[in-house]
Amino acid sequence: MNIVQIVAPNNVYNVWEDIKEYLNASINVSGGDFTLDQLKLLLVRGEQSLLVSVNESNKINGAMTVEFINNANARTMFITALGGNGIVNDETFSQVELWAKMQGATKASAWAQEAQARLYKLKANFNTVRMVVEKDL
Repeated sequence: MNIVQIVAPNNVYNVWEDIKEYLNASINVSGGDFTLDQLKLLLVRGEQSLLVSVNESNKINGAMTVEFINNANARTMFITALGGNGIVNDETFSQVELWAKMQGATKASAWAQEAQARLYKLKANFNTVRMVVEKDL
């Protein structure tokens, strides 16, 4: 069984080597919102939160970063990066959802490419609610 653990900002440096490749795969398809080093800074400053999935052998097998966005009608846990084998499935994502609710979240959201969106739907019961288009100005 995988256990989701929240990594305090002051402990990000202790796990960074174990998780950076999990997150880097996600960063590479994020559209350039931030680099891996910039994400690390957001985590150690506490501007985003780091969650890791740990297996029975106490080995990290997945990581997720999130930020909370307060809108007029919802507090959304927005997934900014994720990767690994143990982070998006019923077993672990239910733990993420419970933690998010304890932080006051009423929704979970993420940007995703088409293949990623199918995985979110299949493994964590997400629904596609909008398509995002973008251009540089």
